[in-house]
Amino acid sequence: SVTDRALQDTAQVERDMAEKSNPRSQDQRRPSVLVLILDTLRARNLSCYGYSVRTTPYLDTFAQDCVLFRRAYTTTTWTAPSHASMLSGLYLSQHRVENIQRDRRFHQAIVPLPTALHYIGYKTVGFSQNPLFTPDHRFDYFGEFYGPEDLHGPRESPVQSEQTVSRPTNLLDQASRYLRKMSRPRYFFDRVGDWIQTQDESSPFFLMANLLNIHYPWAPPPDILLKRLRLDTRYLLKSDHMTLQPWQFNSGLKQVTPSHRRIWRGMYDAAITHTDRELHRFFERLRQWPGWQNLIVVITSDHGEMLGDYRDIVGHTLSLHDNILHVPLLIRHPDYPAGLQVEGVVQTVDLFSSVLDWASADPAGANGAGIPAAQLQRPSYSEAVASPRSRSGFAFAEEDYTDSYDVIAGLLGANPSMQPDKFPRQQLAIHSASCKYIWHDDRPAEFYDLDTDPYEQQSLPARDTSHCELEDLERALEEWRESLEVFPPRLESGPEEVDAATMDRLRALGYVA
Repeated sequence: SVTDRALQDTAQVERDMAEKSNPRSQDQRRPSVLVLILDTLRARNLSCYGYSVRTTPYLDTFAQDCVLFRRAYTTTTWTAPSHASMLSGLYLSQHRVENIQRDRRFHQAIVPLPTALHYIGYKTVGFSQNPLFTPDHRFDYFGEFYGPEDLHGPRESPVQSEQTVSRPTNLLDQASRYLRKMSRPRYFFDRVGDWIQTQDESSPFFLMANLLNIHYPWAPPPDILLKRLRLDTRYLLKSDHMTLQPWQFNSGLKQVTPSHRRIWRGMYDAAITHTDRELHRFFERLRQWPGWQNLIVVITSDHGEMLGDYRDIVGHTLSLHDNILHVPLLIRHPDYPAGLQVEGVVQTVDLFSSVLDWASADPAGANGAGIPAAQLQRPSYSEAVASPRSRSGFAFAEEDYTDSYDVIAGLLGANPSMQPDKFPRQQLAIHSASCKYIWHDDRPAEFYDLDTDPYEQQSLPARDTSHCELEDLERALEEWRESLEVFPPRLESGPEEVDAATMDRLRALGYVA
């Protein structure tokens, strides 16, 4: 029967994984690990995740050499805390690293992932086009780091690379800036590839890279743009159609229209296809590196995006909808079965325990760098790979504007007439494979059956006792909250003020009003 064959397949994968999970012998090299964070990429818009538009022809093929995790979720909605969770194994409410003002650093008891790997002989390096994931914003745990100022294109100066479409001038200048951003993904991947090509394959490295191409303001090449949009060229001159303006739309100063949704979706899809094209070029080159066979590749995102397609919300705050939380996760691992799809629930925060597992690192830590047990609270991805058909596991996510980063205050500043309770200040979400429960601090909870309502259009009654999973999710969420060990961040005085160029970039990216 089909069921018997499924059980046999699962048993075989489990046997294969058990054979491969034995500790590596001393003469085996530790694997190098490449983590690509495709900033703002939601799983829903990738054709390898079933999207009706073929946005990712290369990743569709690459997935045949990988394990694709169908239910991978981030822990929060924006860059700084999401990256902090991946690097610490902790949730937002545990680490509280929210670095808009550069004033927060991990608690001294936390051992960041690059630090733990450094102790066992790894070279660690970061590349980032996103200013929020840089040493300036307290992510200074890597041995080497190349930030936005290092990753501008060959025809740009560092000053030019800080300029964005947030300051429109004449049409020629806008076109020039568009072309500069359009060239950045290739230059970015070339720089990452150049660094890897110089490495001795016998010496392991951990490389984490954040590519900002899918984050607005978008700049896809003309051929992809025209294929995806088929639009009236008049839209090219409408800034509120060609990029998102979260503070304007979410505060109610502007209204989302069907044309906004259509153009935003087309621009977003075009940016994804552009990135997919550059990934193809990058990996074709990377396969020629002598260390390719022992290289683990992780492709994921820090969060997704809202394109006005749910409650007219724009950007990646104010909601725990799966357009933001559900992210792609593809892992190419020499010991994982190629072409496997995993049904279980995993999270981006699981990266911490997974990389230590892959590196055969002792959690007690070499050279006395003991890792707190809370940082290892999540299982390695290997556990989900060992039982690919199991739909087990929970994922948790948070949004909280009561501490450091107050989006609600920013919206009220943009539009004082906005109702202050339009959006909740605190909300928590828990996923199982088939259901989702969202708790709010100031309004009724929401409950969704994702098997019948994957787009979360109709919340079921919060007291619907006929649904067997509701009570299980409520109980699991409460147990999770009670079990969290908190590591208050070290508050440090940053520069007297964030420099104007960085503030301009953050404003263009929608992080400040």
